[in-house]
Amino acid sequence: MEATAVLRPALAERGRARILRRPSPGVLCFLVCLAGYLVAASFVAFTGSADSLAGDGVSRVAIANRILFSADPHLAAIGFVWSPIPELALLPLVALRPLWPALVTSAFAGTIVSALFMAGAVAQMLGLLGEIGVGRRMRWVLTAGFALHPLILLYAANGMSEASFIFFLLLVSRKLNEWLLHRQVGALVATGFYLGFGYLTRYEASAAAVGVVVVVGVATFASTGGTARRRIRSVVVDALVVVAPFAAAFLTWAAISWLITGSALAQFSSTYGNQAQLQTQGLGGNLTLGQVGGLAAKAATWTISLEPVLPLAAIAALAVIFRRRRWKALGVPAVLGAVMAFMTGAFVTGKVEQLMRFLIIAIPLTIIVIGLAVARLETSPSATEKRAGAQGRAAAPARGGARRRLGHGLAALLAVMAVAVSIPSGSAAILYSGFDTRQAYAVQAVLNQGHWTAAQRAAAIRPDVELQISRYMDSLNLPRASVLLDDFIGYIIPMTSTHPDQYVITSDRDFLKVLADPGASGIRYVLIPENKLIATLDAINRAYPNAYATGQGIGTLVRTFYDHSDDDIDWRLYRLVASG
Repeated sequence: MEATAVLRPALAERGRARILRRPSPGVLCFLVCLAGYLVAASFVAFTGSADSLAGDGVSRVAIANRILFSADPHLAAIGFVWSPIPELALLPLVALRPLWPALVTSAFAGTIVSALFMAGAVAQMLGLLGEIGVGRRMRWVLTAGFALHPLILLYAANGMSEASFIFFLLLVSRKLNEWLLHRQVGALVATGFYLGFGYLTRYEASAAAVGVVVVVGVATFASTGGTARRRIRSVVVDALVVVAPFAAAFLTWAAISWLITGSALAQFSSTYGNQAQLQTQGLGGNLTLGQVGGLAAKAATWTISLEPVLPLAAIAALAVIFRRRRWKALGVPAVLGAVMAFMTGAFVTGKVEQLMRFLIIAIPLTIIVIGLAVARLETSPSATEKRAGAQGRAAAPARGGARRRLGHGLAALLAVMAVAVSIPSGSAAILYSGFDTRQAYAVQAVLNQGHWTAAQRAAAIRPDVELQISRYMDSLNLPRASVLLDDFIGYIIPMTSTHPDQYVITSDRDFLKVLADPGASGIRYVLIPENKLIATLDAINRAYPNAYATGQGIGTLVRTFYDHSDDDIDWRLYRLVASG
């Protein structure tokens, strides 16, 4: 009893010390980055220019909003053109709309989620650099270079899916590296699961899956002893283990899409899919060799502008890996490298829009290859060292120590230069209107509040026409399900409305029935975008091609809403004839 009384205070003190212990480097990194990114996210969301920076980010908030607050709320309203995780992650915050409307109306929920994921990505980068052998100080320098890169900062604050995609790719990289080093089946399974999550975040994760399977196959074949048949059997087993969770995610999402929409791959087959959108811009077709060459030059220029040290870092990393014969390290950048190669290929063949966001993977890839170039990996003695005599071995420590200090100094200088060069270069790339014009003018407008040029103003007011429509429709005090709207391009209208259930929108289960006979379905008003550019995909325009211009017997014109932004798509409001 006396001994217990003596030990109890000591145990209590130890418990308090554990509670008050400083957070781990990863947690500290996450918290610091999250705080900074949330400040940037608040600035973007509440400057009134959130959509001018990231239409897709705002539209994801609109999707989450329609799942919960439309005239026909249901989970299938998530849609199947995009992967579901970015929208599902928004639901807890969007559900708080009644308490804080700005979470939805200013798309703040989206910027919070992207800030969370990007802060998580930075923490994963810090952990990965440590696991590949980068020293503590240099690890923080490289991580800072990643966290502070202007394009990373932008996509941490604009609600887009790049943040969550990079987060899962880095998790895949860490688990693949763990498996390569320790060959634990749990790490291989985790790699597969994170690949699945990556696919449910962005379809480009398919390229990462291919890269992982190749790395696992080569590593297993090289490390397995015995006959060729035994080696191949081991390769098949390991490949199945890592690909099974990814395949399950792919097949499950395709099956759900097929059961609900009749299409397993809506991204490619849907009227609103990527291919259809590219065609409205005159893209996505067969390109000439000259056009492909021009796009390849553009992709290379943009990539080098974002990360000028990438080619040098890649050469240095390969030199270190080959000199030290650390072949397993080649698998570490394979995940991001496969995605980067795929996106570059899509870019130069016109399969995606010419937007800088599709080259963002160059940034974490650069940090990783720099890490591989400067990592203090253990090396086994060379043949020359093994043959050295006692005198040579006695003198070796001094010479080796001098070489190591010189090498570490050069490595530190390279890391600092990478950070010092990439931040101003990345800033210039983002702001240079000769590159990604749509992004450049929007960022300029946010940074130059009150000092807009004509181009910046046109970018900054992209959402204005939809906001004007939303306010006007709210002023009419209409009942539920009385306004017909395809929210494909008009997603901001119900998202910012105080009564989003007044709209019958594309995801509603009776939308096609209502579209076929609006008057019989209780519709009083129809909102129609000008039938040009991407608005040609609007369901009302497709059903009634002349409705915007003439009303086409649907109703009488009430008002035209003019779009003075660089989107340049006007809207018209028609009152149904049947409604008087």
